[in-house]
Amino acid sequence: KHSHLPGTRCVDFNQYLAAMEIIRDKYGVSRAFIATDDASLIEQIEGGDYEESEFEFIFVPFDRKLYSESDWSIELKMLMATMDRRMVAETTLVDILLLSQCDYFVGTLSSHFGALAYELSWANKGYHIPHISLDHPWSGSLLAPVQYYGADGETTKEEEHNTVRKDFTERQSTGVRKPVVF
Repeated sequence: KHSHLPGTRCVDFNQYLAAMEIIRDKYGVSRAFIATDDASLIEQIEGGDYEESEFEFIFVPFDRKLYSESDWSIELKMLMATMDRRMVAETTLVDILLLSQCDYFVGTLSSHFGALAYELSWANKGYHIPHISLDHPWSGSLLAPVQYYGADGETTKEEEHNTVRKDFTERQSTGVRKPVVF
């Protein structure tokens, strides 16, 4: 529901599903671990809305409604002490660690959450797993320039937040939200 980028929403689940189908067709995958804070998505999955996808969906069971009680970001809710910080920390860690154990990855690598899960997978396994990024390729650094998106999904600006980084390179922002398959 909520994106890590100010004023934006997460990628629609149907885009994830399309990318997952590419992985399924190429590698024969039939089970998918879903890491989300969106209670309505879990309700849709449990209600059979995605049965035609032929995936067995797995997710950590916890009350996600705590995340969707308002439009405030999770970070702001924690800052304002309106949600249980321990629960947020525990469910986040469990999701990241379980994602890092997956054999394939579909996600957004601009997100610290997705990038950390992918990098832990790489570090633990010693190789890059087959993956599809729904925003841009893995950059090898969580400190890469941050891209900000407009309501239309196009990149509106890109900012370098790590001023001591030595490998400043020109990066073309694509603003494209289509699968990047590796």
